[in-house]
Amino acid sequence: MEFVFVCWWCGEDYVLCGQQVGWWVDKWRLPGEADCWNCGATNETPDPPWTEAA
Repeated sequence: MEFVFVCWWCGEDYVLCGQQVGWWVDKWRLPGEADCWNCGATNETPDPPWTEAA
């Protein structure tokens, strides 16, 4: 499942793809940090709940 976040530096949206923790639960694992595709700034993944990408 993909989740959308906003870069703290440039304000652009970026998408992270999560791995499901188990097939019995609806929990997802995301990386702790990700680089913005637009400006290259390193963003920390916030705590859930996360917004699903359309």
